[in-house]
Amino acid sequence: MPPVCAVLRRLPACIVIGVSWYISSQHTVPMPDMPYSDKIVHAVCFAGLSFCFALWLRADTWIKRPLRGVCFAVLCTSAYGVIDELHQMFVPGRDASVFDWAADTAGAFCGALAFLLLFRLITRYGSRKY
Repeated sequence: MPPVCAVLRRLPACIVIGVSWYISSQHTVPMPDMPYSDKIVHAVCFAGLSFCFALWLRADTWIKRPLRGVCFAVLCTSAYGVIDELHQMFVPGRDASVFDWAADTAGAFCGALAFLLLFRLITRYGSRKY
């Protein structure tokens, strides 16, 4: 695979991390007015990041070793969640939370599973001739 393709596969995760870092650097972030909305936002955002990390792996990894792909995406996303929570300790008006990190990791797992499901659907039905 040409190197430019590898860079393009990694670009979405880098963009999501950059946007996430910017948002978590703000002293306040508007949230929907509902219970646990911050945990839902964390889970959804980190599901998206995990989906983007899943793109880093080649298709043959997802075909031959899907569990390795899921673990890779979840671990990378969860590690970033730890870094982001530590970063928030130094932002006025923000704090680190184990519960936010747990929501990040749960979202990461959902995002990786969504990628695997979508990958399997595309590889199963995308090659059919009609």
